[in-house]
Amino acid sequence: MKVLWLCNIPLSDSDIEGTGTWLGTMARGLLDSDAVELGIIASGPIRHFDRSDYCQVKQWLVPSKTVLDHDGLPPATLTRAIVSAANEFSPDLIHSWGTETFWGLLPARGLLAYPSLLEMQGLKGQIAKVFYGGLTPKERLYCIGIKELIKRRTMRTDRHDFAHWGLREAEMIRGHRFVVIQSPWLSSYIKSLNPAARQFPIDRPLRQPFYEARGWQVPERPTIFCSAAYSSPFKGLHVAVRALGLLKKRIPNARLRIAGTHQRAGIRQDGYIRWINRMIRRLELADAIEWVGPLNAGQIVAELENAAAVVVPSFIETYCMAFAEAMAVGTPTVVAYTGGTAWLGKDEDSCLFFPPGDDTVCAYQLERLLTNQGLAMRLSQESRKIASVRNDRQRIVQRQLEIYKQVLQEH
Repeated sequence: MKVLWLCNIPLSDSDIEGTGTWLGTMARGLLDSDAVELGIIASGPIRHFDRSDYCQVKQWLVPSKTVLDHDGLPPATLTRAIVSAANEFSPDLIHSWGTETFWGLLPARGLLAYPSLLEMQGLKGQIAKVFYGGLTPKERLYCIGIKELIKRRTMRTDRHDFAHWGLREAEMIRGHRFVVIQSPWLSSYIKSLNPAARQFPIDRPLRQPFYEARGWQVPERPTIFCSAAYSSPFKGLHVAVRALGLLKKRIPNARLRIAGTHQRAGIRQDGYIRWINRMIRRLELADAIEWVGPLNAGQIVAELENAAAVVVPSFIETYCMAFAEAMAVGTPTVVAYTGGTAWLGKDEDSCLFFPPGDDTVCAYQLERLLTNQGLAMRLSQESRKIASVRNDRQRIVQRQLEIYKQVLQEH
């Protein structure tokens, strides 16, 4: 079976730091099955469209900084090159990963006339509704820094772009007969836009270090770990910081370690992070917060094994790999109750939930974990047990193969 992936991240030997971390694991699982000949067209750090094979995978790269035309597609010359590469590979099936960019528009508009499967990831149209993360108009104004003034792009501009892209997402969903989902929350949005779509639920595989993790044990220090792929308010980093400010009144030695590409030098710094840095100083938390930068899988496992708790403060998630990874290691997690996270964990059983944006309840739940070792260990053991089944790599790869076969049969 020849399957062509359209995705935002190419295969390479480097460990992905950020979003889309499951792609490499899934690709290697499919290749090891000997049931799939895989081709990939992906966004990459290049200047011109080019062939860039990886091992036995035929792979083409599209410049990641491509500016899309008003119709949501790359310039006509680049679009023709993408279509030509797809036709050269001549797949039995096309698998478009995510609606966050233009990939799903190609089969939806008939530019790629092959059986097509649309994989859901994030939903920009829904993210736009909570993009500001509860920030007041005054706080949003404080998030306008030098970078925003130079680029003439503010938080409001970004939110508008997300909302506008929601129209393209809807077109992709309506234009696909077969859609892959990760939660009932996602399923409800697909049904609202395309009731006739055939939906296939599937879980995400993890990277190898998470399967090799030794498992969490109660640490000596009350350190909290938080990871966010984007420096945007809907990821809720400001909620985690405010919660720490409240927590330290009761647990003075509590610490917060934040992973991700957030702190940048000079004018490259996002205004939102500049505002958070000012808030940290105002709350006198500078000595209690460490920005650890982007981490690979092994480094994240080490952070999770050494943390007393994980906090996931995001206002919206369709699946949430950060939560899934914490559950795999067994680190007890306090997480905002959203569509995707509600599907992954169960309150008081495998995690502790709090209302999105509620830093008071977030701090309270963290305090419970840091002061009640019995509760923390119970959540740890249950979450790891759940993850060992849900994120079983062999089972997920087999499920993916079954989905491909069903699409081809029903098409």
